[in-house]
Amino acid sequence: MKFGAVMAKTEDAFTMGKIHSRSWRTAYKGIVPDEIVAAFTADKQAERFARAIAARREEYYLFTVDGRPAGVASLYRSHEDGEPDCVGEIYSIYFHPDFWGTPATQAGLEFCIKRLKSLGYSRLTIWVLCDNIRARRFYEKNGFVRDGRAQQITLGRPLWEERYSMEV
Repeated sequence: MKFGAVMAKTEDAFTMGKIHSRSWRTAYKGIVPDEIVAAFTADKQAERFARAIAARREEYYLFTVDGRPAGVASLYRSHEDGEPDCVGEIYSIYFHPDFWGTPATQAGLEFCIKRLKSLGYSRLTIWVLCDNIRARRFYEKNGFVRDGRAQQITLGRPLWEERYSMEV
């Protein structure tokens, strides 16, 4: 497996939208209401990625495996008010379901951790839906721990998410 990570460009937005929507729709089926899952389309996500990449408030990456688009991630300084400057956040990391359970997902997470560390962050966070057991196990296996922060969000219905963190 040849893993690659490149900083995303606006022309990558549609590819990223396809990966993100397929991953999101698969991961959250049965967790998020069906009508919300159905509305999470590649086109809508591509538009969101194009705007976000152009704004450059955070870093966006496109991951490849053997030259094939496989995953996406966004990261930078924590978006939470009051967090010290040493806290970086993985805002999102999604892989196409074809790559779930493969070394690619591990390589993608390791890339995000190393990148945030190289930017000078010594503590990293990621928010995870409480009902997303697969993701929670993955982050826990990789050294993230629940740090006691939780919040309710609304995705068609109220859902809880927990913050995971790690020192690097």
